[in-house]
Amino acid sequence: MAAAQDQRYGRRSEVRVRWLVGDIQGCAKELERLIEAIRFDPARDQLWSVGDLINRGPDSLAVLRLWREIGGRAVLGNHDIYGLRAFADRSRRKFDTLDALFDAPDAEKLLAGLRRLSLLVHLPSLDGGPDTWVVHAGVHPHWSDLEVVAERIQATRDDPGWLESPDVAFATRVRCCDADGTRVKHSGGIDSCPAGSRPWDDFYRGAALIVHGHWAQRGYYRGERTLGLDSGCVYGGRLTAWCQQEDRVVSVPAVSSGR
Repeated sequence: MAAAQDQRYGRRSEVRVRWLVGDIQGCAKELERLIEAIRFDPARDQLWSVGDLINRGPDSLAVLRLWREIGGRAVLGNHDIYGLRAFADRSRRKFDTLDALFDAPDAEKLLAGLRRLSLLVHLPSLDGGPDTWVVHAGVHPHWSDLEVVAERIQATRDDPGWLESPDVAFATRVRCCDADGTRVKHSGGIDSCPAGSRPWDDFYRGAALIVHGHWAQRGYYRGERTLGLDSGCVYGGRLTAWCQQEDRVVSVPAVSSGR
């Protein structure tokens, strides 16, 4: 059983249950309800985000504060990257919902926590659950050895332009691509990838399960080698979590629609 640092209580404990949650995107009320629904105990359980903790929803500040309080873990999502770049004046702001976060007295500390997140994370099998990799959007067709890829990307994380690198862009934005990994912009469903492209997971041949978010139009699904957890909470859908060792899904409805 994996050991984990309990950030709220300041001691080490054995992981009892590991949960992964889909795109939260500032939906603090739904996150609170999901935590209650799964009976999350930060002293013994782990909660991982597949990215996009912030933006579009109404309360990114509350989400990051709660996430820090419960010792939540995460990989980077494209909206997290947008927030980091916008706060650092490296990206023009466009229709975001980040004013309260950026104006908060603890904004720098909260965003520094986002900046430390990894792009790809390996979660080994826990109590018989599937061996799992976590990424926000997807993996490149040429990334055959994810351990090597993760180490290579991690080694460049301190570079000033890391957030704008091709690897980061692919892993946090891909939905459709071709066999060579040329990414095609697409925001529709799985059956409407532009001509010459296919859903990125059509090219994945690894043995481990990949758990991801990012594709709200696709919704929650379970494939042979992949599992998608973005069930469009910020658009009035649901916030969905998956338990790794029990292979169990729990979701809560959005508080309101039409955000």
